[in-house]
Amino acid sequence: MNANVINELKSGLSAAYINGSSAANLAYKPAFVSNNPEEGKKVISSVEDELLRCEEFQISVAFITMGGVTPLLQTLKRA
Repeated sequence: MNANVINELKSGLSAAYINGSSAANLAYKPAFVSNNPEEGKKVISSVEDELLRCEEFQISVAFITMGGVTPLLQTLKRA
C-alpha cells in the first residue's frame, strides 16, 4: 500500500471516529450500512459494490448461512 493511500485512510478514519469536522475523501471514510426499504438501500448491494471495487478483501463474520452467502457467490467469483 503506498503512502498516499495510507494517509487517505488515516484521514478517513480520523474524520469518522475522532473529528467529524475534518476533511476526508469519502472513499476512505467508513459508513454505517443498513437496509432501508424507504430509500431502496440494501446491505447486499453495498457489499457487492465494495467487493467489485476492491483490490483485496478480508471478511470476518460471527456466523453465515447458505442463504446469506448464495447471493454473493457470483460477485465473489468476479472479485
